[in-house]
Amino acid sequence: RVRSGGQEHYYLEGQVACAIPREDDSLHLLSSTQHPTEMQHAVARALGWRMHQVSCECRRMGGGFGGKEAQSAQWACIAALLARASGRPVKLRLDRDDDMHATGKRHDFRIDYDVGFAPDGRITGLRLGLASRCGFSADLSGPINDRAVFHADNAYYLDAVAIRSLRCRTHTVSNTAFRGFGGPQGMFAIESVMDDIARHLGHDALAVRRANFYGDSAGEQRNVTHYGMKVEDNVIEPLVNQLAASAGYAAADKHFPKSWLNNDLVYVKADHDMRNSADFISLDRVAKTLIRLPGVAMVQSITRPMGRALEHASIPYLFTTQGSGNGQQL
Repeated sequence: RVRSGGQEHYYLEGQVACAIPREDDSLHLLSSTQHPTEMQHAVARALGWRMHQVSCECRRMGGGFGGKEAQSAQWACIAALLARASGRPVKLRLDRDDDMHATGKRHDFRIDYDVGFAPDGRITGLRLGLASRCGFSADLSGPINDRAVFHADNAYYLDAVAIRSLRCRTHTVSNTAFRGFGGPQGMFAIESVMDDIARHLGHDALAVRRANFYGDSAGEQRNVTHYGMKVEDNVIEPLVNQLAASAGYAAADKHFPKSWLNNDLVYVKADHDMRNSADFISLDRVAKTLIRLPGVAMVQSITRPMGRALEHASIPYLFTTQGSGNGQQL
């Protein structure tokens, strides 16, 4: 079981709408929205009008990311109802605190799975459960969860698979669209499966993934998705080969042997060959503890420690480097 958390949209411009009454029972709406037509439809329904009586304009939008696709409607409707009742323009803008409390987020998922696999890591059967927190209303939860199901293969052929999607109604804010629209949650699920298989077998994680790639789209084997679509123009194998070569994936083993890795510590040593950008691996943002030693500044990078080492440390330490454009700190 793994969990995929929610996420606040945090657009720079919050939710805002301005409703301006016009003659002949009509209204012009200025809305920070990703879907002006839906705002037109929602406001017309709230006022009991025909759609042609409402016009909607989005002059500019200071960020949305899915958070202003459907959820901008409630603020547009409130502004329109007040403008209709008062006969005056009404502008409604949420401050940041109210915006974050009242608007939905990315759907968080609880992901359960049972998987069978061959000695090389190739999946032979998968039972996958996707349960998402939808909130107190449907919003866009239906298509978002559908897409999580459709993306649950990512780049991998799933021969025998059963996927159960649970759209959970809760007492919390109604979650909504977010960049990826359910796709990231589905891909996160299958990538977590791949990582678990690799850990269980003690295999390289990339090797396990390669064993599960879709087959050649020109052939007839391993090239149909779990929803029945044939995969065409499949370039995953040559693309990954090129990326692994250009990123120095194989070269990383000489700096990160398995004996140096565990859940809590990563030991890194550097020599002059670390100036090769193909060998660089960023650690600063994932390291739990950073121990730094001063180095000798050269023209292109810091190549070796200088001065006295630490007399005592609660964890082993080795080095720090800071290059021009590339750097590692541990």
